[in-house]
Amino acid sequence: MRIAPKLISTLMATGLLVTGVVSCSKPKDEAAATSTLPLSYSHGDENAEVSLTLPVDFRRFPALHETLYSETETELKAFVENATKTRADLKSEGFDSPPYFRTTVWHLSGESPQLASFYAEHMEFSGGAHGNMNFQTILWNKTDNQPLDSAALFVPNADFRAVDTYLCTQIEVERSRRNETPTRQNPSGFPCPKLLESRIILIPSTIADKFGAVEALYAPYDVGPYAEGAYQIRIPQNLLREVIAPDYRANFAGEAVPPVAKDNAG
Repeated sequence: MRIAPKLISTLMATGLLVTGVVSCSKPKDEAAATSTLPLSYSHGDENAEVSLTLPVDFRRFPALHETLYSETETELKAFVENATKTRADLKSEGFDSPPYFRTTVWHLSGESPQLASFYAEHMEFSGGAHGNMNFQTILWNKTDNQPLDSAALFVPNADFRAVDTYLCTQIEVERSRRNETPTRQNPSGFPCPKLLESRIILIPSTIADKFGAVEALYAPYDVGPYAEGAYQIRIPQNLLREVIAPDYRANFAGEAVPPVAKDNAG
């Protein structure tokens, strides 16, 4: 299951993606304004609980903050309305469903003078045997003050075979560790993903203001069964340098900071 971010399409619809969120004709102090919108939203009742949490870093990106907060608040309110109706219908048919929930937590994964990389963890239960989670990513071009398609980071039509092979091998290594037995990807029924088709974030380097790696995020069911949880696979920047577009290559150097330890497979 994949959640397609609506942010870029929203900005395109409003003309912001094409012209730039902040016009070049605006004074610099306006472009540097900070947002005063809330960093969280929540609602809870007997039918559903929903919440949105944003890092304080979003205040430095007013256009992104405003669009994302407004869009997510609307979606969460619609989720509550749908939960209320659906649970009422189920109750009238003799079924007692647990309350629904949806949470969205955004993080800043890394930042350079030119780029900022954000990702969200979505958790949701809307009936069924269990809840589910997914990722959403946004890459923000600070120079142009607008979102950047992650594919634009890379040289058009570059040869990604070595990168994709590395990516798949690392998934197999992690799956084997979790399963406590050697597990190849293709025979498992889950094909090897392509980096350009993956949700990616940028990971800070041990060198200040640089990125040391690209990390691909995979929700349950993306590359393995639900029970295995989510996968976050890092690709060192030195393995990607030949395919990174010249306009963005200077953002990458050194080694990635160590990942945060987790207590479970997800």
